[in-house]
Formats: sequence, structure tokens, C-alpha cells
Amino acid sequence: MQSPAFPRKRDGFTLVELLVVIAIIGTLVGLLLPAVQAARESARKSACSNNVKQMALGALNYESGNGRYPTGGEGKEKGVNYMNTESFFTQILPFVEQAGIASKWNAKLPYWDATNMPLAATKIPGFLCPSNSIGKDEYGGTVTTLPPSGYKYYGQTDYMPAAYTDLSATDGQRVQQSGTSNGAYKPGLLTYDQSSKVSTARDGTSNTAIFFEDSGRDRFTTGTRDATVGGNCKWGYAAGGKWTELTTVASSADMPSNKTCPNRWADPDNASGVSGPPHEQTTVPRTQPIINNTKTPNGGSSSTCTWDQNNCGPNDEPFSLHAGSGCFAGFADGSVHWLNEKLDVQVLRQLVDPNDVEQPLPFE
Repeated sequence: MQSPAFPRKRDGFTLVELLVVIAIIGTLVGLLLPAVQAARESARKSACSNNVKQMALGALNYESGNGRYPTGGEGKEKGVNYMNTESFFTQILPFVEQAGIASKWNAKLPYWDATNMPLAATKIPGFLCPSNSIGKDEYGGTVTTLPPSGYKYYGQTDYMPAAYTDLSATDGQRVQQSGTSNGAYKPGLLTYDQSSKVSTARDGTSNTAIFFEDSGRDRFTTGTRDATVGGNCKWGYAAGGKWTELTTVASSADMPSNKTCPNRWADPDNASGVSGPPHEQTTVPRTQPIINNTKTPNGGSSSTCTWDQNNCGPNDEPFSLHAGSGCFAGFADGSVHWLNEKLDVQVLRQLVDPNDVEQPLPFE
């Protein structure tokens, strides 16, 4: 029997030792967590870049097969708004592995028509940026007719076709088109009437941006275009560059206040002009960038440009939630480029206008 003078040593940790180990593990986790988060964001950013690449190639392959680029969805002429029943994303469906939806789509009808509605209620991962932690499915709005999948919301997009730019080549101010003047308005390569070819881009397809990231809407937003004939825009469809105006357009309770919804991939109003934030349209020099305007605080500035306003933050302007201060853009030659948010306003204007015929400025 062991002598009482020499008690048996107990196995295990003392409370102090256990607390020290826990503290060490907590410190290591604290050191590793930022690295893990950075690695995850790097992977999400890479996936977003790949989305842009696939869509840019889809647009180029569409042009190769049809002799013309897909429509951007919207446009203007002499102050009149024109809307195509098909969006840019609708037209590239066959070229981004969505031929099943494309084969059933009726190009002569709006997406909220009963024929197209169940198809428009499809969540397509390639049209969404993985870094968008703000967006929610319900921001797309509910559909009246559920698709076979049972997904009850309209599919959304985190990307924006560049319909035009109206930035002045003189001072960078916004000069809008009117019924008597074009102002600084220049159409992008993706026109509403599907009239552009590779040869249309006189600046070269490698110098022409056709769409941008537009990610981070923090609510359900409605557009400014009337989803009906006889409203503030004309509706029609294009085939081979021939525009056919519609005399009637189906109405739907799915269209809030009978307006368009720019965050839906099937809505032609997801195209937009590159104009910059509305509170700085005439500011020279600008204090806000064109890309990622009013980025902070989240939701925009309550005194100047909240994100529910048109052209503020991610609402119809180039915007991303990536680390690195910029956004991705798809180009007419099928390439993808990262554009820094400090990019000069004149460089961005040149990239959107396919026919400025100016000495190209470096954008990377």
C-alpha cells in the first residue's frame, strides 16, 4: 500500500492549464479567421469573374451565330424610351448552358406574360455574384404562376448591361438626352433594337465594355419604365436588327405599380446608362466615383444618395461588394477586366461608347 506521505499523482489538467489552452486556441482562431475569410472571398471573387467571362463569351458567340450582338434591353431616341421584350440575359441563355429555358421562351412577349413567367422564375447562379451578401431571393418579387421547380420568386441578376452613357466628354457632367438635343448621350454596343455588329465597335471590341457588375441591392426596387403600351416608353422586339413595335402588352399584377423591375434577369430594364450618382450630375470635379458611388455607409448617405434612389450605389450603376475597390466588366471581345473605382470618368465614358474614336486611355 502506498504511503500517505506520497499520495498518488492524479491524471489530467488543472483548471489553470485548461484555461491557458483555451486562450491559446482562441488566439490562433482569431489569427486564422481573417485569412480564412480572405480565402473565401478570393474564391467568390474568382467565381464572379468567371460568371462575367461566360456571359461576355455568350454575347460574342451570340453575335457569331446571329450576325448581331444581343439587345441590351433598353435605349433612347430623341428623348423617347424604348424597351425590348427580351433582356440581354434572356438572349444569351442558349450560350450560358440554359438552352432548356431558351427553347421555351417566346421572344415576342414580355417576361411577365403567362407563357414566359414560369421560366423567368428561375434562379440562375451564373447571373448572380457569390459575393453579394446583401441580396435576398424575395427581392425579385413573387410570381403568380409557379414554375415546376416551385421557386416562387423571379430570378435576379447582379450584372448590368451598359445601354448608354451620357457623361460629357468636356467635363464629365451628365447631360441627358431630350426631344430636341442628344446632349452627351451615346448608345452602348448593346442597343435596344439589336442593331450592333462587331464592325459597329469602331474603337475595337477589346476597348468596349458591354456590361458591369451591379451587385448589392438591399431591397426590392421598381424601375421608372411603364410595363405597358401607351406609357412612358415604347415596347417591341427585334429580329435580325429589325425592330417591331408592339401595339399591346399584357398587364400583370406581378409588376408593382405596373412598372419594370431592374433586378430581375428577364427584365429589359436591368440595362442602364452609366451616369454617376444623381446628386453629383453637375459637380466638377466629382467627389464620388462613377464605379461604387456612395459605397459607404452601407445603404448610402441618408442626406444625399440612398440606394433606393435611381443611380445611387448598386441601383442601376456599376457596383460591387468585392474587396479591392472596383468591379468586373465584360467586354465585347469576350474578355473580363477588373476596373478600379478610381478610374477616371473620361476613361469609363470611352469604354461604354463604342464609337468615340478617341485615343484609347489605359484602364488597367
